[in-house]
Amino acid sequence: MQPADTRKNTIGKALGRIPSGLFILTAGTGDQSGAMLASWVQQASFQPPLLTVAIAADRPLVPIIHRERHFVLSVIGEHQSALMKRFVRGVSPGPEALAGVNHRPSSNGAPILTDALAYMECQLKQVCGLQADHLLMVGEVIDGAILHEGASFTHLRGNGFRY
Repeated sequence: MQPADTRKNTIGKALGRIPSGLFILTAGTGDQSGAMLASWVQQASFQPPLLTVAIAADRPLVPIIHRERHFVLSVIGEHQSALMKRFVRGVSPGPEALAGVNHRPSSNGAPILTDALAYMECQLKQVCGLQADHLLMVGEVIDGAILHEGASFTHLRGNGFRY
């Protein structure tokens, strides 16, 4: 095994070359909803349509997702940096979480960001504890649609050991 500093300069840079999209994950209903920027998202199955989202275990949305058993992923477009920046530092769940952001409730009540390119409404199927700083949440896509045409926002990280 390599020393920690060497790992950050070699493995970290290699991990940072893995491209990812940018999404706004929302959960909860009404004044109890919250939102966060998510980038570690991947489709995991065709039948049923499943996706995975890696979320830091200490994020305020984790207990809401556990309780509500559903969430929505809104896809950010490549020219929607203002929307991305709104959530990059995280926001606390509550009435102000989506203040000034156009949204509507999904069929399960979680907010859909109506300015996003697309959305996927998911029912939580499983949470995988990885003995790591992130949890892997598996959701079945039960609804979704393209809201606007355009290319998805993608990015690379400079180092795979931090966002």
